[in-house]
Amino acid sequence: MDLKFITCSGANEYTDADALFALYAQFSCIEFGIQVSGKKCSENSPRLAWLRNLHKKILEHRVNLPLALHLNQDWVCGFYQDDISPELHELLSYSNSAGEPLFQRVQLNFKIGREIAPQIDMLEKQMRKFPQVRFILSYNASNAEVITELYQRHNVVFDCLFDESFGEGILPEKRHAPVFPDVIQGYAGGLSPENVSQELSKIALVQPMSASVFIDAEGKLKGEDRHFSYSKAHDFVANALLWQKNNLRV
Repeated sequence: MDLKFITCSGANEYTDADALFALYAQFSCIEFGIQVSGKKCSENSPRLAWLRNLHKKILEHRVNLPLALHLNQDWVCGFYQDDISPELHELLSYSNSAGEPLFQRVQLNFKIGREIAPQIDMLEKQMRKFPQVRFILSYNASNAEVITELYQRHNVVFDCLFDESFGEGILPEKRHAPVFPDVIQGYAGGLSPENVSQELSKIALVQPMSASVFIDAEGKLKGEDRHFSYSKAHDFVANALLWQKNNLRV
């Protein structure tokens, strides 16, 4: 089972950009997930200033950090309603030193019933505006019908994230079996440095060993100050890679 991405979410304005560079230097499979919304990332906010500075450093150092932008609340609704804020437009326009999108994956954190349900045609249209970006869609009971219809149209490519607790950090008893055979499947919900090996074993029970998957942790990667912890992110990735090495079938 190939770990396509090991996503460490929660980096923000309290995170030293050099620490992200150092982690990437150790682990090429790492990805950093950054949470944004109008509340957190509007003009003059610390989050937007930090992201602008991070973009500048990436260009200066010519180190293309794997970054995922996680859209929440008003920004995710604005995205699929064709009402993208100027700040989000700015972030989505950023390129790295290779001329690729700075945020190569964008996660749309909508949950139907909590957010306004997207219209399929508009959601598809908006995703097609960014052909170089891989979108991540959360698959759960609330969103299943919309995501299945989008998949059946075969007009856009996306990755599928299973997180039954939808950001609440609750471990499921068992991990979700694949829904779409040719889509990269991801898993979140309660993952930590301490349990990642056990949870990967759960995932391996439902995924073929030939599958490419990704995992995403955030809450359990925070330190005592409640912010992103370099050491916990390091241990999370290291333990995941150790599991992969020990379970690799030739």
